[in-house]
Amino acid sequence: MAGEAQQNVVKVGFLGLSDGKRDPEIVRVQLTADSLVLQREETVYGNSLAAISSQVNNFDIDSNRERSVILRRQKSGGLGLSIKGGAEHNIPVLISRIFKDQAADQTGQLFVGDAIIKVNGVNVEHSTHDDVVQHLKNSPDDVKLTVRYYRAATPYLRAPAKRSRYSSEQCNGNASPADNETTGSSEWKTPPRSPTVPLTGGRYEKRWTNILTIPLAMAALTKYQTGTDKLRPNSFEVWGGDGVTSAVLHCNDVTEVTDWCRVVTAAIAAANANFIKLSNDTASPLHQITHMGWMSERIGASKNFQNWKPRFVALRGEDMFLMDTPPVSQRDWVRCDRMYKLHELMCKMNRDQEVLDDRLYCVGVQLSTGESCYLSVETKEELTLWMGAIQTATHHAVRIIGRKTFGVSWQRRLAALTLDFTTGFTLYDGENKAVLWTYKFSQLKGSSDDNKSKIKLLFQSPNLRHIETQELECPNLQALLFSMHAFLSAKLAAVDPVFVRSLANMAV
Repeated sequence: MAGEAQQNVVKVGFLGLSDGKRDPEIVRVQLTADSLVLQREETVYGNSLAAISSQVNNFDIDSNRERSVILRRQKSGGLGLSIKGGAEHNIPVLISRIFKDQAADQTGQLFVGDAIIKVNGVNVEHSTHDDVVQHLKNSPDDVKLTVRYYRAATPYLRAPAKRSRYSSEQCNGNASPADNETTGSSEWKTPPRSPTVPLTGGRYEKRWTNILTIPLAMAALTKYQTGTDKLRPNSFEVWGGDGVTSAVLHCNDVTEVTDWCRVVTAAIAAANANFIKLSNDTASPLHQITHMGWMSERIGASKNFQNWKPRFVALRGEDMFLMDTPPVSQRDWVRCDRMYKLHELMCKMNRDQEVLDDRLYCVGVQLSTGESCYLSVETKEELTLWMGAIQTATHHAVRIIGRKTFGVSWQRRLAALTLDFTTGFTLYDGENKAVLWTYKFSQLKGSSDDNKSKIKLLFQSPNLRHIETQELECPNLQALLFSMHAFLSAKLAAVDPVFVRSLANMAV
């Protein structure tokens, strides 16, 4: 591995990779700041690119001259080469590997770094990678390649693959070529294990080859079996925010599982924090993200085997978003159909005796409409973080909206009750808009309601000598109660933020 990549490695170890159908395969796992990389040890015929360039020069190949080579496709191994690049990368499609003793190698006329100009006379010099793949795949057994050595390709071929080739039998995800590198074999998915070039001076050696790279930004980690409240024995699953890559990794014992989960979770949190910062730098003050990440939602009240579903939860502006996949564009935020106003919901951390199954770290979200959802996270620390983030986001939401007005009746007359972050409670006459009474938030000493529409507010009188009771009737009582709680909490946080944070920690 290059020195720069090596410095980026946070943790390295050997774990078992499982597909759920066979015994786990031992792989090397490397955690970096932005990805989790899985590697398999393979035996390869090694030539450095510098040596390849030197030996190509010895063959006196003119990089300005086109050469025509006829390949005969083999039943096993196909054309015996891999390609990389294409018009989407602003370079021609290049031969990136030649496999020992197979068709391309046997010609002795093809080299790593050759640009494919034509396939059976059809010019593909400016074609995309996928177009060239289709030309090669659909060609007859005898394939005529017109190539030209491309010296400028050396830095591109030297660059490490961004995505790793892997078989869907070895991990959960779709098989994907490495950095748009495609093998010319008849299978078009699994490359032969012994790549080489028709040059001298190489030798067989063992190398760690990337088989899967999971991006950590908006990724998820869980120790639970898919859709259940049952823990995996000494193992955990990670899936990428790309919605494609995932892997189940097995450890030797609980201590190793705990350690890996801790460092991977921390890396995901750091990647998310970086994404949030970049997003907030370009977003308006009304659309700032406070926190986001994966939680699990309990679906239905029955005890079915699979009744938990992953949800991507984001606290943005004055709203809480519940999504099936992370947002990648502004359109995803707009199209989200589960978006709730933070000042019109209440979150409660469930105690041990209140949890519905074996998932321990859960929070109930109650909406003013009467709806509710039940969410869980992996650890107590995550639950503490989420509760604090929801509280902070709610306070931010209150400052954004500034004031909220509800239609009420008072002493048998229509009125409007306004909650104002700056001034407190104000009741206006429904007809002439005259102020009927006003109190600061600090004057509220208590309240009670009938859980239907009636509420009593107890205020300290201005002269501090007695309590004044104001009785109201509000058809949207739950929304009023939740908004009162949000405004009071935000006001208290503005006065004494340390005390508010301590209340959040005590709740967990």
